[in-house]
Amino acid sequence: MTVIQKIFGLKREAILLDSRLFIIKAMVAISLGFVLGRFFPLTRLDMVSVLLGVMYNLDAINVSGLKGGIQQLLASALGALTTGLLVYLTGYNINFLVIALGIGFTLYIALKIDYRMVSPVAIFTSIYMTQLLQKDALGHPSVIVTFEVRILALGLGVAIALLCNFLFSILYYRNLGKRRLEFVKIQGVIGLQKTKELLLSDETMDVSYQPVLAGVFNDIEMVKANIETMMKESQIPFNQKEKQNLKIYFKMIMEVKTMIHLAYDMLYIKERYKAVIDPAALNELNEVILGLQQLDFTDLKKIPASVAEPIDPTLVPKSQSRIADDLNLLGYHYQNLIKELSTLK
Repeated sequence: MTVIQKIFGLKREAILLDSRLFIIKAMVAISLGFVLGRFFPLTRLDMVSVLLGVMYNLDAINVSGLKGGIQQLLASALGALTTGLLVYLTGYNINFLVIALGIGFTLYIALKIDYRMVSPVAIFTSIYMTQLLQKDALGHPSVIVTFEVRILALGLGVAIALLCNFLFSILYYRNLGKRRLEFVKIQGVIGLQKTKELLLSDETMDVSYQPVLAGVFNDIEMVKANIETMMKESQIPFNQKEKQNLKIYFKMIMEVKTMIHLAYDMLYIKERYKAVIDPAALNELNEVILGLQQLDFTDLKKIPASVAEPIDPTLVPKSQSRIADDLNLLGYHYQNLIKELSTLK
């Protein structure tokens, strides 16, 4: 990689998450939002909501984009209704008390619906209804006109985002699963390398490994959710082979996730019981790391020619070392991953 590529190029992980295509999709979608938003008289009054609606709902996965778009519209309607009613009842006498009550009621209702998350769109719309009131034909401030403008502008943005999600997904859905799998592999290697480094270290274990492995788990869960959502897609013209491959990708991701669980367990054992590790005992871990590094899931022509049949761990006698048992299981799940890889069509 040249110096220029290092400075201006995206990381491989970003490329595997289709960041380049997302940038292009965002540029196309925002341009379309700008043109169509200015075309309609009402949405022209609130181009910010149109363009934010576009960007909020761009997603690599259609189902996620649709679900997010519906949530944005519901949250926006929620904020508009609660605060708009307050503004109307106070005779459009907007002061700090009206703003505070509007935000309070919006947060209360949002938490009643889902206590885990308060939509920022609901909060923005609550503020919008007090600070950006639209006027009716007679020039008077109008809650109804403001509500119409906000919902229509946001709705147009959502619709444009969903259209772009669908059109672009047709272009790259067939490679999305492979790239996500390669991304998971890279994160898995990072976690296993950190595990090897700490297992071989003579220094007293600390909890510095936890953020590293937690980050790997989060990345794996993100991709796992992506693949699960893709498996539910009905709008994209997947053929039977591609649908079957998605199931295999999912199984392989779960194998990597299990390997990281085992890595976490080994580090916990060393930390908890001050275990001393013989470097020769880590041959299995070395082989798994090397094997994963040599794989490139974006190029399925490089599938290993042969793979040992995974040995059922229940048939292997337990040793006196939990770390040794974890290492055997690590090799088993790696062999399972390769076996699944060989079934891709």
